[in-house]
Amino acid sequence: MKLSAVMPLKTTGRHYADNIPRCDILFSSLRHFSTPDIFDRFLIVVPHDEVEAAKKYSQAWSDFPIEIVDESEHFGVFQEFNQRHQIRNWHRQQIIKLYGSELINTEYFLVFDPDTFATHPFTLDTLLPGGKALTHMQSRKIEETFWKSSAGLLQQDPHLDKDGIWLTPVTLSATLCRSLHKRLEEMFGIPWMKVLLQRYAMDWTEYTLYWLNAEQQGLIDQFHAFPDPGGVELHTSQSIWRAGTGGENLQKWDAAKHFSPDDKGIFAVIQSNTGLNIDQITKKLEPYMPIQRQPYDRQFDLKLKIAETYSAIVRQVMKRAGGALGGR
Repeated sequence: MKLSAVMPLKTTGRHYADNIPRCDILFSSLRHFSTPDIFDRFLIVVPHDEVEAAKKYSQAWSDFPIEIVDESEHFGVFQEFNQRHQIRNWHRQQIIKLYGSELINTEYFLVFDPDTFATHPFTLDTLLPGGKALTHMQSRKIEETFWKSSAGLLQQDPHLDKDGIWLTPVTLSATLCRSLHKRLEEMFGIPWMKVLLQRYAMDWTEYTLYWLNAEQQGLIDQFHAFPDPGGVELHTSQSIWRAGTGGENLQKWDAAKHFSPDDKGIFAVIQSNTGLNIDQITKKLEPYMPIQRQPYDRQFDLKLKIAETYSAIVRQVMKRAGGALGGR
């Protein structure tokens, strides 16, 4: 058995300009804590106008079975939603992840973002114990809005009293992704991507939709496994989701603890939208693994950043006014 990997990648926009060095950190960590041959294919999905640049940068990761996938060849429906307030990159990347099932030849695929990295050794058996996806769970009340939005779309109870699947990195089942696609199309009578794109003002997320559907179908235990008490977990005990005042959360993050055997997690995240300096992140991590960074052309577009910020404000106004299509 092998495992595929899928990662959406953008290098322009509000917080994407340093995604190439983030990828360098990710692949350095995978190289250090595992082996490239753990993956059947490692698919990096990029916008059409970034394909050539991605091919150039990916040469530094060529020991992995990298394939650059042109977004325009699979996601033409994105062009139907091209008004500024309809373009929500966060949602589009989630749709790419849910579509990963149609790009791979394996049952399971590990979903990455560029701001993730490994912290402990792992093998295929670590990630797929007993042939099922090792899954990290957290209280649904932590991200209550996401669970409620996805449950509203699927017209079912969010079960906020239960734990649920956590954030990227996550291992997904192709079978369960296809089950979700099918259900959305049966409910709404249109292609599943369009169902989600129409609801750009809702806070649905890929993993909450995936989990709620699998739960409703009674398929969780068939495809997902959970850590034994004191055993290996998919996520470290703490990642960095916010910068804090003056970037203090990076300073406070105890790297020695999270890379030590005392922390059972395999992966951590230093979220890209924190704005934390990539050189400071590299300096924080390199005592624990060799990091190979390559020169890169930092693509920062102020006009695009302003446009994306404007779009986010418009969507917030729409949400307060009742949202785009709501859960209908």
